[in-house]
Amino acid sequence: MIRVLVILFALLLLLLSYALLKKPQLLTPLFPQEEIPGFLRTYGQLYLGFGILGFIAAVINLKIIILLYIFFVLLLAASFSLKLAKSLKK
Repeated sequence: MIRVLVILFALLLLLLSYALLKKPQLLTPLFPQEEIPGFLRTYGQLYLGFGILGFIAAVINLKIIILLYIFFVLLLAASFSLKLAKSLKK
């Protein structure tokens, strides 16, 4: 069951990565004057990497690896949220 959830989580990360890398204009209404910050591309690449790591973690299927994977993805998501909030404040 955990394997399925990790795979779904990895697919969600890959979808988010696609949105940040290929369709950054979806977030343009949030930024003034068509300014798209470079951190969107960076986080898109990081989400892509973690999405691929999710499939590897699901194949290995060790509880500690899956928990570490989830922990690091949550740190990445928190970092992205704080950076986005800081960018919108300017």
